[in-house]
Amino acid sequence: MKLAERYDIAAPIYDRTAWVLSLGGIDKLHPALVAGLELSGKTVADLGCGTGLAFPALIEAIGPSGRVIGLDNNAAILAKAEKRVTEHGWNNVKLVVDDIATTPLLPDIDVVFSCIAMSCVPDPSEKLDELLGNLKPGTVVRIIDALPRTRGFGFRAINGYNFLKSFIVGSHYKKLEPFERVFRERLSNVVVDSVHGGMYTRLTGVKA
Repeated sequence: MKLAERYDIAAPIYDRTAWVLSLGGIDKLHPALVAGLELSGKTVADLGCGTGLAFPALIEAIGPSGRVIGLDNNAAILAKAEKRVTEHGWNNVKLVVDDIATTPLLPDIDVVFSCIAMSCVPDPSEKLDELLGNLKPGTVVRIIDALPRTRGFGFRAINGYNFLKSFIVGSHYKKLEPFERVFRERLSNVVVDSVHGGMYTRLTGVKA
């Protein structure tokens, strides 16, 4: 079954599945996505936004003068995001059906976010290199994803779980090994830390 078809089927239960597979971490990841960043009035892109689970945290952080551009390649999933936007009356959110692995970023974006989405892109480390190379200077990038770990408490168990989970969500876990290196090579002021007990890695940097 193709990944797109898998997500078509998963659309009705996407939110609950995300919570279960993240072991309840999805509620912690979205606050961690914006923590420590000055986003008021900024235009931010949420790559692989899914059903818009991160939108509440993003909307609160950017304020009424900011904008969110949510990008996802699955129309059924994005339809749920549109319903969420309508229900909350978020008139500063724009949704785009497109593939984050192929679409160029809009030039007026100030901050690029991605939460557990880049790992689902074929050849994610190569695509990251392409994305970061196309950003305008000064663009802030923050990505949270399940990168393979080499140290830390219980890292072997965490790696094992994320590897098994990759078969369910269709991610490319083994191809994420060069991800941090590419991030550091392309960006400046890079900070790498972990969230949700080390299950996920958070990478923050600025395009020089």
